[in-house]
Amino acid sequence: MKSSRLTRGLVALASLSLVAAACGSDDADTAATTAPTTVQSTAPAATTGDTAGVTDSSKICDTDGLVAAVQGGTAAGTLEGMANDPVATAASNNPVLTTLATAVGAAGLGDTLNGAEALTVFAPTDCAFANLDPATLKAALADPTGLLTTVLGFHVLPERLSSEELVKKDSYQTFTGETLEVSKDGDTITIGGGQAKILVPDIQTANATVYLIDTVMIPPSVSGAATDDTMTDDTMTDDSMTESSTSDSSDDTTAEGAAGDSSTICDADGIVAAVEGGD
Repeated sequence: MKSSRLTRGLVALASLSLVAAACGSDDADTAATTAPTTVQSTAPAATTGDTAGVTDSSKICDTDGLVAAVQGGTAAGTLEGMANDPVATAASNNPVLTTLATAVGAAGLGDTLNGAEALTVFAPTDCAFANLDPATLKAALADPTGLLTTVLGFHVLPERLSSEELVKKDSYQTFTGETLEVSKDGDTITIGGGQAKILVPDIQTANATVYLIDTVMIPPSVSGAATDDTMTDDTMTDDSMTESSTSDSSDDTTAEGAAGDSSTICDADGIVAAVEGGD
């Protein structure tokens, strides 16, 4: 990505230990002393000094707060200013999309997005990325051209749609060919099978309509692959599942987190422990 603003975003995120651990790049080592990205709040400063009025963008999660932060930032990153640049560049100037801009750069998608003629982009905010399971984020960053590209591509439609046009259909084909579901309840639009809610709609860039959303969506190819393979296996009858569960509970691998009824393992730590404790 050619934007100098995006380059600074890449340096900022590279300073996080998560990215350093996942990617191990020389760039991350170079940027180890760079401070996390912050945005300027429009709220009156409670204190004086250089840090007055500065807010962590990862904690701005509501619509009003997002709009205030965006409009209180640099001119190029405001709702009006983003209209002057193609979408990846515009996102890199937006103070609440710093993590997304960095992820796009890591996946090498900046030029692709900037060069597209017409797109719809569902942009997870910094708050959305902060709420993403750390293990998922680490895995995605460790595989920028694979898993990360798959996840990011699920947030892009290869056509430009306003919010009025978007809700006319209940599903669309994404940038990567997967199906993204759309639903509306009153004034609320949800996408990705209810995974995410649109917080700020219809932000215009030079080549895309952008929607700020509250969650990083996981595409069906990632979230459903293991479950679909397991449930369609002819050998997985109810009896065999029960027998397997009973056998696992007495196995020596219990201490490694692999044993027990897998249908009751619902949290990230438990799932990772069970997977790593299996064969």
